[in-house]
Amino acid sequence: MLPFGGKIFLLLLIGVTLYIFGRRAHFLIRLLKLGKPENRSDHLGKRLKYTLGQVLMERCTLKNVSKGDYAGIGHLLLFYGFSLFLTSYIFHIAEGFHENLSPAIFGVAFSNLFTLSLDIAGLIVIAVIIWAAIRRYIIKPDRLEPTLEAGIILMVVFFLMLLNYVVEGFRVLTETRSFADWSFVGIAFSHFFVDLGLKENSHIFFWTFWWFHTTVVFGFSIYVLYSKHLHILASHFNLFFHPIEPKGSLQPIRNLEKGERLGVSKIAEFSWKHLLDLYACTECGRCTANCPASISGKPLKPRDIIYNLKVHLLTSGSDLLFKKEKRVQKMAVEQPVMVGQVVTEDELWSCTTCHACVEVCPVEIEHVERIVNFRRHLVMKEARFPSEVKSLFRNLETYGDTHGRGASFRIDWAIGLPLKKVKEDSNFEILYWAGCEGSFHDRNKEVSKVIVKMIQEAGVSVGILGKEEECCGDPARRIGNEYLFRELARRNIEILNRYGVRKIITYCPHCYNTLKNEYPQFGGHFNVMHYSVYINELLRQGRLKVKRPLEGRVTFHDPCYLGRVNRIYDAPREILKCIPALEPKEMNLSREKSFCCGAGGGRMWIHEHLGERINNIRAREVIEAGVDLVATSCPYCLTMVEDGIKGREMDDRVNVLDLAEILYRSIQ
Repeated sequence: MLPFGGKIFLLLLIGVTLYIFGRRAHFLIRLLKLGKPENRSDHLGKRLKYTLGQVLMERCTLKNVSKGDYAGIGHLLLFYGFSLFLTSYIFHIAEGFHENLSPAIFGVAFSNLFTLSLDIAGLIVIAVIIWAAIRRYIIKPDRLEPTLEAGIILMVVFFLMLLNYVVEGFRVLTETRSFADWSFVGIAFSHFFVDLGLKENSHIFFWTFWWFHTTVVFGFSIYVLYSKHLHILASHFNLFFHPIEPKGSLQPIRNLEKGERLGVSKIAEFSWKHLLDLYACTECGRCTANCPASISGKPLKPRDIIYNLKVHLLTSGSDLLFKKEKRVQKMAVEQPVMVGQVVTEDELWSCTTCHACVEVCPVEIEHVERIVNFRRHLVMKEARFPSEVKSLFRNLETYGDTHGRGASFRIDWAIGLPLKKVKEDSNFEILYWAGCEGSFHDRNKEVSKVIVKMIQEAGVSVGILGKEEECCGDPARRIGNEYLFRELARRNIEILNRYGVRKIITYCPHCYNTLKNEYPQFGGHFNVMHYSVYINELLRQGRLKVKRPLEGRVTFHDPCYLGRVNRIYDAPREILKCIPALEPKEMNLSREKSFCCGAGGGRMWIHEHLGERINNIRAREVIEAGVDLVATSCPYCLTMVEDGIKGREMDDRVNVLDLAEILYRSIQ
């Protein structure tokens, strides 16, 4: 226990720490309030359950272990080890006021068990810190930056563990009570100190290192708020406020008709949750390491975007707060426009919105939503977008399709099929949504035919909108043209509601995602299924039967908007497994790790003039898998993977087919 003067000094130290900590925390919270309002307070029980599961079970980091990223195990050990030390610091500080305010207050057994646990935890934390330092500064994986700041954190945590043992060693020499009999590391340190001849002055050394330990703890708690390890505090809140709506649904723009806020151009135009993302980022680099644009040599690096936005927010924060709180109309330092200064247009247009970054992020950062918000501003406010997109917008505005063919050609794919047009006969079980690719692209028109033929063979009556079907709007929305998307969605929803359509089967995963997850935002509530799920159900029910085997080795390419975005992984694989003699084989990057074909996010219509073509990389992985056949269930993927295989002059050895085409061959 400290003397009276020591207690006063400790109180002052606590007060100064709380003041500096509180002042910084208040500043950071005020910055968050600069963001636009967003309701993330719904489903509190669901959010709390999710957060506790992510944090206490460390699912947020362990989810990447199955993908070969074992850093999550180290993080788990560090989290629980250091959490135990946080408890010990409460006792550590409390005993400065009274000697009984130590673990011994709960008895000798508890005290011994507690100190034993601390000794073990300290050794684990030290081992993890050494491993982390070797990994970051010697092995140097691409996704980790060997920064000085990261080194400081590692050193501080290492010395906190060491100081605990030093204090415990001198405590053993100072106290006669048996409250640390199980502190085997502390006892070892005490023997070491005896050998050094320090026993006589052990009391002085104990309190000297006790003060040093306490000061480091307080200093570290302040430093956290000024460092990248702000995520230690912010990530828990970010997990709690994670989006609970479907992953593939973008947030609509409020009051779009007024045109007051079209996307984002300045930092304060983000929502407060998107600003919280910046605090929560661990800078682990998983997003960049899994980004197909980054891997293919394009300028997009999701981690850099988040980091640069965070630096911009913190450095311009004081000016932004002054402008808001003092209501100054004109300032010497205006809030800068971020595109061109904080992020580049090439970064934004490189994104395929494949959600690989979102999938691996341990703290639920919403990268895709942020990038699309930038695009919205560029497209709708400044009319700045890749030149190739002009023809796409013109086709969508004039003809209602991405190919510019018009309604009169939309049902050419269905010639010869006994299909019911909704306008003429509404007595059908399901409505087939062919989409633009399934209606106009010659290669994908064949897939549409096959899908419908199989469904009809199962005895299911199928209807189509025919000439009244228009583009679902996915390309327009993800490129950033929310106006155009809204108009297409409005017309489609109006027609579907007019005919009382409730069950829809789609060919394209992008159409599936839009109709299922985004149309409800505008009053379009339908039972939407992807054809792979529906046909798999028909196979399970015995309404569709496999009649002959197909020999060969096949791999399935998971479309981003079917797999990562909508979690449909099993149905396509179950279809392939039901075909006799066909040997399924997984690529290295499959399911959640599947590598994008390069066509999503509107990039189907944007030339790849930077880096390597993304579909060429995917084609290389297909070839390396050593298969005869690659299957997919998305018109974009079919086109891109097929082009990639041809580009590598391997089309004579590897065949590219849609899942429906493969199954159709086996049921004939």
